[in-house]
Amino acid sequence: MKTKKKNYSSYAILTIFSLYMIFPFVSTTLYAMSTDWSKTILPTDFTFQWFVELIQDPNFNSAVLRSITLTLTTLAVVLVVMVPTVFLVYMYFPKVDSFMKGLVLMPYAIPGVILATGLLRMYSGSSIPMYAVLVGGLFIGSLPFMYQGVRNSLESIQTKSLIEAAEILGANKLTAFIRIILPNIKLGLLITTLLIFSSFFGEFVLTNLLIGGRYETIRIYMLRRMNENGHLASAVMVSYFILLILISLIITYLTSSKRKEKMKRKAKKVTLKNKEDMTITPQ
Repeated sequence: MKTKKKNYSSYAILTIFSLYMIFPFVSTTLYAMSTDWSKTILPTDFTFQWFVELIQDPNFNSAVLRSITLTLTTLAVVLVVMVPTVFLVYMYFPKVDSFMKGLVLMPYAIPGVILATGLLRMYSGSSIPMYAVLVGGLFIGSLPFMYQGVRNSLESIQTKSLIEAAEILGANKLTAFIRIILPNIKLGLLITTLLIFSSFFGEFVLTNLLIGGRYETIRIYMLRRMNENGHLASAVMVSYFILLILISLIITYLTSSKRKEKMKRKAKKVTLKNKEDMTITPQ
């Protein structure tokens, strides 16, 4: 009886939480598909006019393209710099690794407004383009995701053993890293990259404070349209949510497939060990 009561209470809490999370999205979707919603509980009429107008707006397409360009540029810099760095720190500098695990969490303690203000005071009068400064600021924000993601991937494949085996077979460290380590951590890198992409695609604070209207991304566009037309702003929000949901589903699928691969590897190891034990004859 106690177990059933616990199950019922868990289901009730989960249901309330789900409704709390889903209700804003449903309300925003209804408003984005309504012609008028002011004096009634539900919209008086539904239409896809706002979504059609959104797609036909060249400013919206440009804002999406700018957001994608900014995010992909940041991801390229992060991958090129952080993956080899994390590999070197994890393999050859264990003391630095233990220090870095705490240091990379610092971006969580720095509000975006403070970071943007500091970057403006430091680089506003320099010859460095503010776009490059923005990419650098986003790079700092990606450190917790990328460092922990790459490190966990390296730890899960037993990197040190693989490197030692490759060196015994005559491969140098660079060849072992490119041809052995990278292919084995590509799934973990993909998941980490998708997480960073979903976080930075809708980034607002740094972009708005460092560049502002000169480089209108999707969130800046949404804020501008919100002051002009609430239905259009809701349509932008719904489109953005749908993109995040798709990315979340992809991450969930990749994570589950990664777990299945681990289970298969463990099962193969157990099977091989059992076969070896069976082939050993007693003395």
